[in-house]
Amino acid sequence: MKTIKKNSTRLIAGATLGAMTLGSMTAMTPPVQAAGSRTWKKVAIGAGAVTAYGQLKGKRKTRNIGAAATVGSYLMYRRAKKKETRRR
Repeated sequence: MKTIKKNSTRLIAGATLGAMTLGSMTAMTPPVQAAGSRTWKKVAIGAGAVTAYGQLKGKRKTRNIGAAATVGSYLMYRRAKKKETRRR
């Protein structure tokens, strides 16, 4: 019975410490710029590689997640590209 209470106390202490560390780290970092079309293009290519890997190795879940990421990042690439052309 004592070990259960001891482990739960350690878990709570660890979670609290983790939350405090994360909170302080995010407060110190400067705001991040929005990703441009080049970034989304690279993400789409990487996700396409994951999709190809899943297809070649016969890993259905990897292939499906890679395909969803490829489509999503390609759509974000097109949106960012349109924004960039409108700015010019």
